Amino acid sequence: MADEMHDPEMSYRRGYQQGAWAVLNAIKHCLPVRQSSIVHAWIAEDLQKWRLANLRGESKRDRDGSTVMCQPPTKRLSNIGG
Repeated sequence: MADEMHDPEMSYRRGYQQGAWAVLNAIKHCLPVRQSSIVHAWIAEDLQKWRLANLRGESKRDRDGSTVMCQPPTKRLSNIGG
């Protein structure tokens, strides 16, 4: 199994999480505290679990080596509301 720097899917997940942190850091001063904390928890918990599941080999892989469900979890984000 490839490492995180050489496996395209692992790199995608790492970059997705890093990008989410960058966006949150750029806009958190504009967000209400409740919404900011929801996004922070989503990144720190949900995205971290999603990323580590792939690193640990817990994500089911197809014949081509990619995981069946490569979409990040978004359920927590539905709680942001207006």
